[in-house]
Amino acid sequence: MLADTLDGMSGREAVLGYRVGTELTALASFGNRHAPGRLVQLSLEHMTLQLASQAALEPGQAASVVLGHGERWATALDAEVMDVRGTPEVSLRFVAPPLDAGRRIVSVLEALRDNGLLLPPETRPVWRESIDHPDRVARICDALAARQARGVARLPGGHKVEVSAAFFDVHEGLMGWRFDGPVPAAPFVLEAFGYSSVVHLEVHEVREAAGLVVIAVPKELVRYRHRWLRRATPSSPCTLSFSHALWPQVHVRRPVLDLSYEGLAFATEPGEDLMYPGMRQPVLEVSMEGLPPVRLRAEVRNIATTSTGRRCGMFVRPLDVAGARAWRTLVETQMHPTTKVDGDWSDATWSLFERSGYFRLPGKSPEDFDDLRSTYDATQARLEGRTQLGYRVVRPAGEMLEASVSVARPYEGSWMAHQLARQQVPGTRSSAREALRDIYLRGYEPTQVDPDVKWFFAFCEANVRWVRYTKFDFATWYAHTGQTCLVPFRLMEAEVERPWEVPMGIDVATPTAEERTRFFEQVSRTRPVAYREALDLVPERFDLAGPRAKWGKAGLGRERELFVARHRGQPVALAVVESAEPGLNLFNVLDGVRLVPLADDTQPEVQDAFMALLARAADWYRARGRKVFVHYVESECVMYAERAALADLGEGKLWVISASLLPEFLEHLHESTTPRGG
Repeated sequence: MLADTLDGMSGREAVLGYRVGTELTALASFGNRHAPGRLVQLSLEHMTLQLASQAALEPGQAASVVLGHGERWATALDAEVMDVRGTPEVSLRFVAPPLDAGRRIVSVLEALRDNGLLLPPETRPVWRESIDHPDRVARICDALAARQARGVARLPGGHKVEVSAAFFDVHEGLMGWRFDGPVPAAPFVLEAFGYSSVVHLEVHEVREAAGLVVIAVPKELVRYRHRWLRRATPSSPCTLSFSHALWPQVHVRRPVLDLSYEGLAFATEPGEDLMYPGMRQPVLEVSMEGLPPVRLRAEVRNIATTSTGRRCGMFVRPLDVAGARAWRTLVETQMHPTTKVDGDWSDATWSLFERSGYFRLPGKSPEDFDDLRSTYDATQARLEGRTQLGYRVVRPAGEMLEASVSVARPYEGSWMAHQLARQQVPGTRSSAREALRDIYLRGYEPTQVDPDVKWFFAFCEANVRWVRYTKFDFATWYAHTGQTCLVPFRLMEAEVERPWEVPMGIDVATPTAEERTRFFEQVSRTRPVAYREALDLVPERFDLAGPRAKWGKAGLGRERELFVARHRGQPVALAVVESAEPGLNLFNVLDGVRLVPLADDTQPEVQDAFMALLARAADWYRARGRKVFVHYVESECVMYAERAALADLGEGKLWVISASLLPEFLEHLHESTTPRGG
């Protein structure tokens, strides 16, 4: 799922080096012409000058540059013209600069930085959200306090004081903060670091009590996110090493400070490592104990000043497909040390299903699943190593499992979470919240680097408190955007080998082109966009050509067909019938039938059509060796379901969110599963 090139990286000149906020000058010589100018941008391989006068220059033209005036700054460098703009502004590339010249440029840059004269590349948030829902504000503040989240208090003059959250009192509407320095006078802004974002709280009044700064919980928070993928501190020692792209004799070896699927950071010594924004490193190596080193290509995105020194942030990409798999393994080992994806966990997972009560969900008993064990094991074995199709996440606790969740991609651009189970393992100290958080984050986060992902969905029980608190609340908050939906249904199960009523006067067949068009028009009128798009209930993807090919390549089945029921030659209802590989889901949620009426479903002929369509579906599943199938009852009138004597498996809701909201959902999930403080 990771690309193997650096395509999509930012343009070189937009980030190459530092913009210089000073009147530092330089002298450029083009043959026998000397052109003084103001230094605009500088790196170890490039500079931009704003010339004092017009000059007829061409790309590739040779030049010689002297930076600054006086003995301290004088550095003569050979260069060539890259670009000329109309101010006139000339962009120059240094030609094979010697190492000592590079170190002198670094000393210039660091001096400018220390004096506040460097303008680092601007980082704009990819997401800004104002949150004023009282329940959401309270949940966020509660989670910040429970984690003792770090942050800073920013004063209007630009000064800042490091802080950490200490307590949250929901009844009094108060929060307490520890200040690592003098407490500023209000007003000021508190910035607290969340799971993968920064939360801004405006503070208008403070008081001190028991060594803490107490503020009123704000009525509104503003959340900023500067990257789509969170970065995490390594859970075990991890080292980066490379030979510098410009000066191969410079060898850099540093511990990794944080990492993600697409980036990493390390503490840098500017005078030794010679890093600068925009620098492209063709090969670097990341290693950790127990795994082979991974080779990557990288681009420096920023160099920031921290309380402990300079921090270099890089955007990275694997060199090839094999490297992409190795990098994913390393990243997930570091970011999710308590969970596993690889390995044979079938026995432990089956035991978890038995002990957790998963096999005792509404309408089921453990004996109902005995015959499914072999197909479940076989399907899981075929998915091993095929993470682009699906995978199982487990949280081991000794010889047992605390929790497990499966993730699959059954539609063109949609991922489904399913088969969630959890149990309390004797002797473990972790809470249910921690176990659920760990497996869900491990399940969802890898999908963020799938370039084709557009939707996430799940078939959820309607009355599970934890699901309502996490999934349903989130979908409700964003429903107004059209990027989420919650569609209620009743899950029914039908046995294939049983007598099926086929009402007189109803003909079931393959729909004509006109009837297919009416089907899509009806679905468009009666179902949310998120529902239609996530389930590929749109003309261009309805036949599941892409998923069928991908699953088929792995020896796994995926099918869908459309049937129409006609009364006196007129279409009155249609059925979407689909199947997935046996054992993929133990409740057969992808071996399901959806009925779509073309007329008022209270009419007798429509109810008869529904019965005939279910009978035709039974034939379809029988031909594929299935014993049961499920039916999602979404109609208001359900007399046909009573006539068909379907087994009721309970109320459910189809939960769908857009991929663009996944970072926000993961943030919400992290907040919702943070163990509460004392």
